[in-house]
Amino acid sequence: MGGAGEWMPRVREAGVTTARAFPEWPVIAPRKGEWHWEKADALVKAAADSHIEITAVMMGTVPGSKEKPHTFPMSDLEGWSDFIGQSVARYKDHIHYWEVWNEGNGGFNGGHHTSADYGRLAAATYAAAKKADPSAQVGLTTASFDPAYLERAILAQKAAGTPGQFDYLCVHPYELADGISRPNGEIPYLWMSHLMRDALKESAPDKANADLWITEIGRNVAKRKDQPAAEQEAASALVKLYVMSLAQGISHVQWFEAQDPAGEEPGFGLLKRDGSTRASYDALKSMTAVLGPRPKYLGWLALGEGGHHFGFVFQGPSTPVLVAWKAAGEPDQQLTFPANVQVRTPADFAAKPLQFGEILTLGADPVFIANLPAVLTAEAASNRDQNFPWGGDFSKAKTVGLQLGSAAPSQGIYRCGPQEMPHITFPDGTAGIRLNANQSTQFHLHPSFASIHTREYWVRITVRRTMPGNIGMNLHYEVADSQGGSSYRNVGTWFALSKDEGWQTFTWHVKDACFAKMWGYDISLVPEQSQPFVLGKVEVSTAPF
Repeated sequence: MGGAGEWMPRVREAGVTTARAFPEWPVIAPRKGEWHWEKADALVKAAADSHIEITAVMMGTVPGSKEKPHTFPMSDLEGWSDFIGQSVARYKDHIHYWEVWNEGNGGFNGGHHTSADYGRLAAATYAAAKKADPSAQVGLTTASFDPAYLERAILAQKAAGTPGQFDYLCVHPYELADGISRPNGEIPYLWMSHLMRDALKESAPDKANADLWITEIGRNVAKRKDQPAAEQEAASALVKLYVMSLAQGISHVQWFEAQDPAGEEPGFGLLKRDGSTRASYDALKSMTAVLGPRPKYLGWLALGEGGHHFGFVFQGPSTPVLVAWKAAGEPDQQLTFPANVQVRTPADFAAKPLQFGEILTLGADPVFIANLPAVLTAEAASNRDQNFPWGGDFSKAKTVGLQLGSAAPSQGIYRCGPQEMPHITFPDGTAGIRLNANQSTQFHLHPSFASIHTREYWVRITVRRTMPGNIGMNLHYEVADSQGGSSYRNVGTWFALSKDEGWQTFTWHVKDACFAKMWGYDISLVPEQSQPFVLGKVEVSTAPF
């Protein structure tokens, strides 16, 4: 919030229309009955002067208490409700959205309260806000992408006799966003809205169409050695993340953050500490200019060889605009269009004509293609309400799998992390990838197969020795966590390879998996005190093999 009067007009020029901020409870009311609105007033005035809307994030340990920082104020919900009511009443003409806490399922839960406590906190917030302003909108929120936490809080409200005490849902999917530069990494990001709405249909059907927000997402470039490359990568990611969010119906996306703050970790800001712009700032400004301040999504196109590549169509200020890029790990694609179009990049906003039949080389950085021919616009519109096609559809599959070390396409399982693993082919023609000693590896499952509700699965791996010695590993898998702890659990069944030099298989049975990819993956193989080995196949099934 510091320096808002300086950075707000700058980011407004790039197309920013909302800013997420609000002073914490003890700042405004350090003692009962004592109110200090100066910082909040200054924030709201700076926003109004720059034509930016504040979306408030409401936090604060009970003033004067000895509780740890960022402890839910469960010990004084009456005082918290007064803080909410006073804030909403004072700013109801300027602030319309009130987000309950920040990342209570993560690092901002000093009291280790549960999702049920969060549900109670949100219900108290909702009641106080609506009393002060019936039109106020109250949002639930999580760190990362954790729909299970939101669902448990919603169900806790229902169990307490106060159902549906929220208006919108917020997530901070940093880990999924980081994955889009890896092969098939866009898939889980594109399914967030689908999964959250499925959860709402079960937990709060009357709120199934609630707005979905991303109130934090970003890229830190400070620790990268090659700063120009890091900035360009962040700029490219910004466009992709905003476009894919809009395409799945997420109504608001808020980049973290506007400007690198003094005294905190730098590298996320659209502006550096000295006020100079980053490439991500220029990309946001270009995207807003091409798509308009409130882009209207028209539909998707599966582009290039095999339809593996990404295209999303919007109604721009004057013509339909296609935003396109190639899939990570794939070669550049050669595209042509059945009419003349105009091509722009986030880095170079100047329009370049592309004639009918002329080749456009599509790479990893997104491009804006204006004057999109009517036939392609119509095709995109016909796709709009269909599930995104990338990665396939495994909604009716009993088993998904991945054969490593071969060119065979994935059947619903994808490897996360570094992709440059040595491929090993044995004399019998079988193959896999070589994992170094104690090297863990993670996988995510296609969202059409993997449930965000607690389910049981069977996980089978096929491995092979390349040398004598101990080889063994655990399986870690994602679970629903309600207290801000680890979202992954060790099965507790150790697999040790025998001395046999052929392929060996092992199956783990997990009974409480919740595959939301909160930290970017669903399952992980974790060797310990192990020699290198070859991993050939990974399979996951909803029934015993």
